[in-house]
Amino acid sequence: MLARLFSKRTSVVVSVFAIWIASLFAAQGYAQVVGATLSGTITDPSGGVIPNAQVSARNTATGVTREVTADTAGFYLVPNLLPGNYEVTVTSPGFSTARQSNVELGVGAQQQLNISLKVGQTSQTVEVTEAAPQIQLTSSTLTAEVESTTVRELPLNGRDWASLATLSP
Repeated sequence: MLARLFSKRTSVVVSVFAIWIASLFAAQGYAQVVGATLSGTITDPSGGVIPNAQVSARNTATGVTREVTADTAGFYLVPNLLPGNYEVTVTSPGFSTARQSNVELGVGAQQQLNISLKVGQTSQTVEVTEAAPQIQLTSSTLTAEVESTTVRELPLNGRDWASLATLSP
């Protein structure tokens, strides 16, 4: 009876120890990122930051709006936005409302959008309809898609896929 109890305890201790060791060497799993992040700084015309400005990002396709408040340094962060086209509106007392249309966010994008508010009455709205294309400042990756027909038709030395990588920008 005592030998059986000792055997059970030993097997439980060995099992717990084995699980603990396995958890130490287990590979970490990373989740895939679907949402995009929009961030930036709200400034006045002289370049000074505007604290506590209200920032609203509205998905033009779905109408879903996310609202955040800039911190004391004028920095705002709107995480986990679905990919799509957004209209960003910024308001602060004593400044005109600024509206930036056609802000395109892709999957996993980390887009930086700095907005300058003009001094004015709260009833004034400045709307920007045409803007320069958004540049991914937070990522240094380049991507290119190559179709399978392109791979078959290129005169590559030995059909080595690494040689094909030199053709991408």
